[in-house]
Amino acid sequence: MEALIQRMQNLMRCDFHLHTNHSDGSWSPQALVSHAAAIGMDVIAITDHDTVSGIAEAQEALQSQSKTVAIIPAVEINSIWNDGYGRVRDVHILGYYIDVNNAALHALFSRQRQARLEQVEEMIGKLQAGGIDVSMTLVQNLARSSPIGKIHVTRAIVEAGGAGDVSEAYSKYYDRHSPFFTQRRSVSPEEAMQAIKDAGGIASIAHPGADSIAIDLIEDLREKGLDGIEVYHRTHGADEIRTLSDLAARLGMLETGGSDCHGPFQEHQSLMGTITLPESVADRLTAFGRN
Repeated sequence: MEALIQRMQNLMRCDFHLHTNHSDGSWSPQALVSHAAAIGMDVIAITDHDTVSGIAEAQEALQSQSKTVAIIPAVEINSIWNDGYGRVRDVHILGYYIDVNNAALHALFSRQRQARLEQVEEMIGKLQAGGIDVSMTLVQNLARSSPIGKIHVTRAIVEAGGAGDVSEAYSKYYDRHSPFFTQRRSVSPEEAMQAIKDAGGIASIAHPGADSIAIDLIEDLREKGLDGIEVYHRTHGADEIRTLSDLAARLGMLETGGSDCHGPFQEHQSLMGTITLPESVADRLTAFGRN
């Protein structure tokens, strides 16, 4: 950990939000590390959804690289926020410096897998009733050992002829107004944050945007243990970054940031390392890493 902290203090190239094919990315952990080394990354965080299974593979892959890349053990936990007054929102909680072997964290992952399985089974029933020949077996084969997610369902829809590509499948079948839409089941943000804290980590809300609901949400979760805000993200414009940075300062919260890179996909190139982080972001994250 001390070596990791020293590298971060030297302000090299950092990206604190990356995915592998252990969740919804297209890179294997080995390929991600190889690319990170090739483009000169120094510190990265692998933040797969609801799993830490790719981190050990990535760390092992470092042994074959001529350039050392420090890896922060991390995760992105899907959750659903309900304010009790009719406002419901998908919320992703990033956890940094976690103990990847923590029992409470893995118990939450198990709950997430079961909830996702039930959602997918319900959606497959709707798809089959609508004449799309998608099966759970096909989805599971596409997911392999990874937690089943939207990417696997949409790929299955494409293979079954229900859409021309994954982007069309997303827009056609996952839109809330689609007759095939199935409400995602998930833990609450509070449960996600607690699991991260139980694993010795710090919790930051991922890509919240800066609308009024996001501000209310962040203020609510701050009172319940949220440590940080992902201020710097590819979906945040200059105004959103300014608003979120000011909010973090007002609430005394950590700022985090990253590209949310899922690897190269179809016509899209890798986004790794494309989000420039202020020196203060790495410095404050370093301070949390010491504790």
